Amino acid sequence: MENMLREYLERSFSEVEPVKPCGTGPVVTISREFGCPSKPIAQALTETINRLTTAPNQKCWRFINKEIVESAAKELELNPTEINYMISAGAKGILADVLASFTTSYVSNHRMKKTIRKVIGELAQKGRMIIVGRGGVGVLQGCPNAIHVRLQAPLEWRIPEICQLRGINREAAIKLAEDTDQKRKSLIELVYGDKFNPYLFDLSFNCQTLSMKEIVDTIIGLMVTKKMLP
Repeated sequence: MENMLREYLERSFSEVEPVKPCGTGPVVTISREFGCPSKPIAQALTETINRLTTAPNQKCWRFINKEIVESAAKELELNPTEINYMISAGAKGILADVLASFTTSYVSNHRMKKTIRKVIGELAQKGRMIIVGRGGVGVLQGCPNAIHVRLQAPLEWRIPEICQLRGINREAAIKLAEDTDQKRKSLIELVYGDKFNPYLFDLSFNCQTLSMKEIVDTIIGLMVTKKMLP
């Protein structure tokens, strides 16, 4: 047991993923605090871009969320529910990895990280993608043809939406928001390889004070300035 543990730790800390060139097509990642409307904003952004810029026979923009989970699950030979659970659980830590590695269904942090990075990287290579959540900002950090967006709002503003969405009381909504926000930060840290910080994002929006249209128009304005759109 001691030898196996030592070998595992040595392997874990010696494995360094090679740095690959980030030749993505234009891509937008959207991260959010729990209770902020990422899907409606991603849908509105996609529809607005396609209405304004897509010419005949030109590839349309599309937004991606569950496809990342489905592709990762297929590669890890899991069902989407299992991979979603692991993603929502965030980084499990070395000790949990060691203990779990003795089960036949074990999937390591390293393998999950590698798979998520591969799936998101392949989607970004295709270009014209709006990637919602799943650690996209961590995977594509530093890519010149990408914009990273953060949706946030005061907890007090998010609570009523969470209560209505989940059918829970205020206390449960606060706990769910805090737990989910921490897990999402942990996932970003897992695929990014460093601590979560606000400077990972190019644009941060307060969903309490800005309308969906104002958020979408601002993102499109930056995309035009960066020549990601005609």
